[in-house]
Amino acid sequence: MYTYDIFEEMSNLKDIVDSFFSETTGRWRNREFPQIEVFEGTDDLEIMALVPGVKIEDMNIQLINDSLIIEGEKKNDYADKPYLRKERQFGAFKKSIKLPYRADPNKVTAELKNGILHIKLAKSEEAKPKKIEIH
Repeated sequence: MYTYDIFEEMSNLKDIVDSFFSETTGRWRNREFPQIEVFEGTDDLEIMALVPGVKIEDMNIQLINDSLIIEGEKKNDYADKPYLRKERQFGAFKKSIKLPYRADPNKVTAELKNGILHIKLAKSEEAKPKKIEIH
C-alpha cells in the first residue's frame, strides 16, 4: 500500500524549480558569488573573496557608507568552441557586504593574487572605541 507523503512531493517540486533556474545562461548558479570570508582585527577588517578566472580590469570595488560592493565579470574563455560539458559559470556578478562599522575610505587596500581578492579596510576614527575618563 502506498502512502502519500506531502514532504516528498514538496522536495520534488523544489528540485524541479532549482534545476529550472540553474539552467539559465549567463547567471550564477550560486548567488553568493564570490564566496567571502571576513576577519575582524583590532583596528581593521580583512575580506577575502574567491574570484578564480576574473581579471583585475574586469572588477570594480566600491565603499559606500558601511557597505563594500564587489562587482565584475567572469568572461567566457572558450566562447568560440563547443562544449562537451560545462560546469564553470560565466557572466556578471555583484555582491554587497554590509560592514559592522564605517571604514576609512582613505585606508583601503585591495590585491588580487591567484584568484583570491584580499581587501583590507581600516576602521574610521568614529568607529574606534574611545576611552571615557571618569572624574
